[in-house]
This record gives sequence, structure tokens and C-alpha cells, in this order.
Amino acid sequence: MELTFGERIKEARKIQCLTQKQLANLIGAKHNSISDWENNKNRPDPDTIELLCGVLKITPNYLLSSSEDDFSPKEKRIIKKYRFITEHSPEGAATVDTVLNREYSIVEQLKEQKERIEELEAENTPQQRIIAYYQRLASAGSGDYLFDDIPTDFIRVKSTAISRQADFVIGVNGRSMEDTYHDGDRVFVKKLPEIDIGDIGVFTRGNDCFIKELGTDRLISHNQDKDAYPDIPASDDIRLVGKVLGLVAD
Repeated sequence: MELTFGERIKEARKIQCLTQKQLANLIGAKHNSISDWENNKNRPDPDTIELLCGVLKITPNYLLSSSEDDFSPKEKRIIKKYRFITEHSPEGAATVDTVLNREYSIVEQLKEQKERIEELEAENTPQQRIIAYYQRLASAGSGDYLFDDIPTDFIRVKSTAISRQADFVIGVNGRSMEDTYHDGDRVFVKKLPEIDIGDIGVFTRGNDCFIKELGTDRLISHNQDKDAYPDIPASDDIRLVGKVLGLVAD
């Protein structure tokens, strides 16, 4: 988000570790003048702007421009540090690049998701709600990895007693829970630390993810073909994600 005239003064002043009073003394201005400028109540005259920029080590173009062509003091410090790392530690620069590219990719996805939510909300009605949707990542068969970081998508569902309790929707992948849930079904899930025996939940084991009924010593498949879809014995590496609340109506 682009900074205002006053916000740019404030940012540059803090980088120089100056109080409003100290800055005012350095340029021969009244203490309350700095406060007024930083709160965008008014602006200094051209001669004072030149003094201000000299003390704060910024350019008049940066202070007055509405474009992003000129770097802020903070950005210049980051660039200076990056150039120093690049010169003296190529491995360190590669690490910075990796982190920067990863975070940039995540923010890009988050921005797209935010825009999608805003688009859905613009079309939303009181009878509907928007919820995160993991597409076909819960396995009712051999297992698939459940991604925890960023939801694949957002969908609009009917606002019901069940959907209002749910934290996300997930797709069923496989036939081990037939005839309760079928391959391709979408179900509501509420994140919980524990569920009761007999409840159906989403569980992970390593990189595998399952929708199963919780038994006393196993995760139970509902499909009667136990040779093809056996139960999963209880083990310490199985983790509960949440409780399956019910089907998402088409």
C-alpha cells in the first residue's frame, strides 16, 4: 500500500532514530509542525522540504511523488544489505532468494484467494456462507497427502446448522467408506483434538490422509470388501484432523 506524504516523513524519521522534537530542532521548525506534517494536516514550504530531506536522507522526489519509482529509506537499507550479502556470501544470497521467492509465491496465492473471497462475498446472500475447500485430498482408499498451509479453493455453500460448524470442506477420494460416503463426495469437517468412538473423522498418517470411522483399536472402513479396503490398526503415528459432520449438498 502506498504511503502518504506524512507517513513517508514518519518512516524516514524513525529510521534515523529521531523524535519529532529532535527533527524539529534540526530543521528549525516548531515541534507541532512535525506532528501536523506526519498527520497530513499540512505540508512544509519548498525550502523546509529541502532541509527535511537532507536531515532524513531522502529525496524530494520520494517525499512528494505519488509513484513507486523512488525507494523508501527502509527499502534502500534492504537493498544495501542484499548487495552486501551477495558480494560476501553467494550461499547466503541464494538462501535469501529462496525465502523471498517462496514468500512471494505464498502471498500471490493469498492475494488470489482474497480476491476470490471478495468476489464470492459480493454475490453472497444471507442463506449462504463461504468456506475453504480442499479438493479430493482426503482418501477413502489408499491415502493422499492433506495440505495444511493454503486451501486449494473457496466455495459457497448453503448456510445450515452443519455448515456453520464446519472449518472446511474436503473431497472424498476412494471407495472404502461406501455406502456412507462415495468417491467424489464433498464433506464438512470441523477441526477437533478428539472425537468419540463411532464418529467419522479425517486422519493422517505420515503423508497419507483418510476418512474413517474411529474404532476402539482401529480406523474402520465401511466398505464390506475388507480384502480391498481393510481397517487401519491404531498406531502412535495416526493423527486426527477433525470430525466429518456430513455431506455438502449439491
